[in-house]
Amino acid sequence: MLDVDTLRVLLAVVTLCVLLLFYLGVYRPTHSPFSGWWTLALVCAASSSSLLLLNGTVVQVIANPLSTLLSAAGAMCVWFATRSLRSRQSPVWLLAVVPVGCFAVALFDSPSTNTWAGNGVLFGVMAGGFGAGAFEVWGTYSQRREERDGAEGSEAVMAVLVSAIAGTILAVLYVARFIAYMIVGPLDGFFTNYLGTAVTSLTLMLCLVAVTFSISAIGWDQRTRELRRRALEDDLTGLLGRAAFFARVQKSLNEAGGRRNRRSWLVIADLDDFKPVNDAFGHAAGDRTLQRFATVAKGALRSSDAIGRLGGDEFGIVFEGVELSVVVARLDVIRTRLAQTENGTGRPMPTVSFGVAECSNDLTVGALFGRADAALYRAKRSGRNQTAVYDEAEASK
Repeated sequence: MLDVDTLRVLLAVVTLCVLLLFYLGVYRPTHSPFSGWWTLALVCAASSSSLLLLNGTVVQVIANPLSTLLSAAGAMCVWFATRSLRSRQSPVWLLAVVPVGCFAVALFDSPSTNTWAGNGVLFGVMAGGFGAGAFEVWGTYSQRREERDGAEGSEAVMAVLVSAIAGTILAVLYVARFIAYMIVGPLDGFFTNYLGTAVTSLTLMLCLVAVTFSISAIGWDQRTRELRRRALEDDLTGLLGRAAFFARVQKSLNEAGGRRNRRSWLVIADLDDFKPVNDAFGHAAGDRTLQRFATVAKGALRSSDAIGRLGGDEFGIVFEGVELSVVVARLDVIRTRLAQTENGTGRPMPTVSFGVAECSNDLTVGALFGRADAALYRAKRSGRNQTAVYDEAEASK
């Protein structure tokens, strides 16, 4: 078997090659969160392996703890990269606390003579980082399987699966290293033969090569998803855009009546006296007002409800599988919370009027919107800041 230093050189070279290819082929053209965090992880891995080549020299006293710091930072970056696959925010402060903590432990563990300084804590951190990362990727794999669309979707699913397997292997390896290190120590024959530096370096190289193409596919897949999301969302509020919301309404119409006791509703919301906000405080204040309404409304709805911006100060909401009383109650919550919110200029938010119409599979999207608009007009005419429900009998008068 190759000696430890040779394996470390190989690991550093392989990591640098993958880093260069990934940076040029994925990160630069996509700038996706996943590719950014993964690039940082590769930088940390290559630097950490290179610093360990200085063991046995006069600079070991600082090179060894720095290698520990970078290894811990790399594990954190891997975890953050995997969290970005499901658009989860990462506790970035851990990127400072955890690696610095590992560095401090290594400094107080005789790094000038002990090549294993701080590794007990480091192995625990590596196990936690890779384990948490593997957990996120398996969750992403399940999500992608449900969402995949044709050959492109299948390729992305397979890429995530390969990465999940590799992450699980590394997590198991570092859990075993941590346990063995704490029980028998790094000089024991069992640890050296089965969990030592040589075995770890080979495993890291194999996993790195295995996921090289997978992580590229994942980086591009994330970029594609982001572009699709932007195409579907309203730029100002982050809600569904007009086209995406109309598609959701059509889906509700298609399904209305198809399931027993399944009732769906279209709501059109319009802010009362919105124009004076723009006239008095400018369009920036108007934009903040729209954003705050979107935040309030979204916070009052269920995750299964759909809300989009139709244009200007007009919004649409779709409720599925609920009775009218639930719809009215949710809209009352929005109006109540809105009354407790200011619009960014120190003034109260405008009130809001709602028009409600029930979805029916014998209606077109245009006809359904016509009914909701008629109800909204009645709410405005009756004094605003209220909810009106379309009544076919009253509308025919």
